[in-house]
Amino acid sequence: MDTERVGLSAEWNVGVREGAEPWILEHPRFKEMISLDVADSSQVYSAFLVYIDLLEVRNWHDLQILGSSELHLVYLLGQEKADHKPQVIIPTPVTMSCSHERIQQYLKLGHTAEDENVSYSTLLGIVESDSTIVYYKLTNGFVIPDPPDFAEDVDNKRWKKKKLRCLR
Repeated sequence: MDTERVGLSAEWNVGVREGAEPWILEHPRFKEMISLDVADSSQVYSAFLVYIDLLEVRNWHDLQILGSSELHLVYLLGQEKADHKPQVIIPTPVTMSCSHERIQQYLKLGHTAEDENVSYSTLLGIVESDSTIVYYKLTNGFVIPDPPDFAEDVDNKRWKKKKLRCLR
């Protein structure tokens, strides 16, 4: 057995979920995330799970693996559909706490991902210990919700009042 592989397995099993599949350690994208050398093992593992979920389950396009040595994390840049604008995805384990300042730093990644003149929307992908992933869209400030899809709700007087209140 290769000693480099044993060392890699022993080192990365510390932060990786108990009973994780050994193929993950051999996956080329997981190795690419490790080679960035910017995050701890649990964040890299979370990033890999989010990467696989977006690519294989949700069929995202042009997923890129990026790293931030300043924030000590691996993050992703990709498109939900081929004709949509790219989005920044920040994978994080559920055990990692997020302060308001940290979220502001995440939002800045959307401005510096490739071109400072382009602003990408930012998704936070929170990975639970059972590999469940929940995505939250991060915004800088409040966002007025889209109008309802139902025609009868648009005609509703309460909806018109709420809409007027939000637009003031």
